[in-house]
Amino acid sequence: MNDTVKWTGRLIVEKFDEDQTAAALARTGLTAPTGDDFAALGMAPREVVESGPNLITTAGLGRLASLLIGTGQAATNTSARIGVGNSSTVASAGQTDLQAASGSSNRWFQVMDASYPQVSGAVVTFRATFGTSDGNFAWAEWGIDIGTPTVSSGATVSATLLNRKVASNGTKTAGATWVATAPITFSG
Repeated sequence: MNDTVKWTGRLIVEKFDEDQTAAALARTGLTAPTGDDFAALGMAPREVVESGPNLITTAGLGRLASLLIGTGQAATNTSARIGVGNSSTVASAGQTDLQAASGSSNRWFQVMDASYPQVSGAVVTFRATFGTSDGNFAWAEWGIDIGTPTVSSGATVSATLLNRKVASNGTKTAGATWVATAPITFSG
């Protein structure tokens, strides 16, 4: 008899268009509304897309093993990011980064929203809000990375890629706000 743990990761993208973003900015006075801000305003996304399941990377498994014995950086709202890119290169466990060119305008890693990641039972939920100037290209891949205690949003990898998925999630344009939520479920 073997013991197994199943990993199921997916991405849910809530798309708020330019008009919705402008209305949220005007009503709140914020410079960058998050998914929670849109919800508080009673605004539903214009579109929601979902992709999954995804592939945990070899480096991601190593990160999880390290955390079991209390070493390595845990996923926090200042150490974890959701990354998106435009590459449709097939996902492979050995990949250590998104496949869109590093530093290019066709990949972006966004830090977590303030209260994420969250844990409920055996589900860890990551969420990042991609503002009006973040990730404006075709989203063909996504993943989560975990770095040092403080990472920043940007186009370069500075952390361990936990997982990766190739999926067409649409093309984000300037002025729009997209909220990317990635629940990961562990089961036996």
